[in-house]
Amino acid sequence: MTRSQNYDDDTSSSSKRIKTWDNGGVAPWSDLNHDALFIVMTQLGIVDFVAFSKVCKSWRSQALPNRKRFMASKPPMLMYISSHVHMKECYLQDFEGKIFKTALPHSGGRIYVGLTCGYLILYGWATRDFWLVNPITGHELHFPHVPSHVYSGESKVSAILVFSSLTSKWVFLILKRFNHRIWFSTAGEGAWNHVYTTSHILDIHAFKGKIYTLNYDSYDLTERNFCEMRLNPAPKLTILKTENSLKQEFYYPMFVSSGENLYVMETCSKDSYKVLEMDFGEMKWLPFEKNRDDYTFFISGSKPGAAVKQDLWVEAQSQSLYMRYDVTDKSEKARFFTADLWYFPHKCLNVDLLNE
Repeated sequence: MTRSQNYDDDTSSSSKRIKTWDNGGVAPWSDLNHDALFIVMTQLGIVDFVAFSKVCKSWRSQALPNRKRFMASKPPMLMYISSHVHMKECYLQDFEGKIFKTALPHSGGRIYVGLTCGYLILYGWATRDFWLVNPITGHELHFPHVPSHVYSGESKVSAILVFSSLTSKWVFLILKRFNHRIWFSTAGEGAWNHVYTTSHILDIHAFKGKIYTLNYDSYDLTERNFCEMRLNPAPKLTILKTENSLKQEFYYPMFVSSGENLYVMETCSKDSYKVLEMDFGEMKWLPFEKNRDDYTFFISGSKPGAAVKQDLWVEAQSQSLYMRYDVTDKSEKARFFTADLWYFPHKCLNVDLLNE
C-alpha cells in the first residue's frame, strides 16, 4: 500500500482508496503478488508443487504454465508400486524424503511393466490390454487387447509412447525382447499392427523424433545391428550402416538417453556397466569418455532408466537417498545410481514427437 505524501492535507483521498482486505489486515493467499508467488513456487519440491497447484485457481494458473520447466529442474524420484490386487497405489519419494502417494485407476488385475514419458504402463493379465497413467498430471491412455502374449516377465518387455506429427495421435509400441515383432497401436483406433523382422529385437527407443532398435541376426548371434523403425508410409525396420559394431562389446545391450545423447548400456554386475555413445555425425559407437562427468545414469534393477545432467539435480548429490556405484573400467568411469524403480520428473511432461 502506498500512502499519499500529503495525507494530512488531502483528507478526501481516503474515500478514493481501494479497500484490499477485511479480515483484520490479512489479505487472501490467492491475492499474493504473482512475482512473489513464482519465487515461492520455485523453492518447492515436487510433492509440495503438486499440492500448490491444487490450492486455488490463481495458484493453479501460475503453476501450469511453469510446470514443464519446474519438473525439468528436479532429480529422479524413487518409486514404489503396491501389489494390492484391486487398487494399486504409487508412491514417489523425492531426494528430501517427502512422499507423494496416489491411487492408480484401472489397476485392478494389472501389473506394472514399464515407464515411458512419465506414464506408468499397466498390463492386464486376463484382458491383455494396457492402461498408461501419468501420476503427476493424471492423464490416462488406453490400448486394447493385444493379439500376442507380449508379457512374460518385466525384464523382457520394452515399451515406448510417441506422438505422431502426421496423425496428431499417441502411438504405443510394445516389444517382447528377443522376439521378431514390434506391436503398435494408435490411441482411439482400437486396433494393433506390427512390424516383423527375421532378426531378434533386443530393445526399442524413441530419440529426437525417430524410433531406433537393437537387433541381432539369427545366424550370427554375436552381431548387433542398429536399426531405424518407421511407421509411415508402411511400417518397416531398416538397418543403419555404422563404422563399427557392438559385436565384441555387448551381449544384451539396452538403450538409454539424455535429451542430447543416445547410449547403449549393458549391466555386467550390480556395480559394473558398459556404456557406448552414438556419434550420429560419423555414425560410430564411441566409448563413454567425452564429458563423462556431466551425466549420471539411473538404473532400475537391471534396466537402464535415464542419463541426467548433474547440474539439474546438484542439490541431491549429498543425499543418502541415492546409492552411488562407479564402473570398474576406469576408462569409462561415471556415476550410476541404482534402485528397484525410478521415476523421472524431467520426462513426465515431455512428448517424444515422432517426425514422419
